[in-house]
Amino acid sequence: MSEHESSDATQRVLDVAEELFMQRGYAAITLRDIADALGIRQASLYYHFPEGKEQLFIAVTTRVFARHQAGMYQAIEQAGDGIAAQLYAVADWFASQRPMNLLGMMHADVPALSKANAEHLSQVAYSAMFTPLRQMFLAAETRCEIRVVHPDLLAGCFLSLMDGLHHGQHRPGAPPRHVIIDEIIKILLDGLRPRDK
Repeated sequence: MSEHESSDATQRVLDVAEELFMQRGYAAITLRDIADALGIRQASLYYHFPEGKEQLFIAVTTRVFARHQAGMYQAIEQAGDGIAAQLYAVADWFASQRPMNLLGMMHADVPALSKANAEHLSQVAYSAMFTPLRQMFLAAETRCEIRVVHPDLLAGCFLSLMDGLHHGQHRPGAPPRHVIIDEIIKILLDGLRPRDK
């Protein structure tokens, strides 16, 4: 197998494993599930990931986090200055991606990993998911667009709301995604109190 073929095969493994892990979580997926979805023998997965399922999960989630980090930075940059435009751009980025279930992953999947891998993945997640948002909120605070609130709290709230963006979309009568995004951002920026008449 050439290096190019090996790289393509590894990417295919990562793609299929990502879909399964993101849908069902780390504990619910076996290497056999991934091999079956790929149409290969389970032993063949060890060619790409000799340490097994945990190594594959770390590779998948690291790739997912890197993609989100790059997507958020690009969305923020393209939106220009202005917290509202930036929030809409980042929300649109999340809406364009497959559901991630970040909170479920951090609470259920990460504790199932070895201590070293759990710490590594937690650091990668923070750097990739919180840092772009922290910087965005701090810049908005500097521009006096928002009041002083701990940026990690704001980033965590926003990520939690984005995590729920895909849930309930197929329920009858559910509002369209753009309406949900609009309401989320209005709540973040204006709160829940009715506007003065």
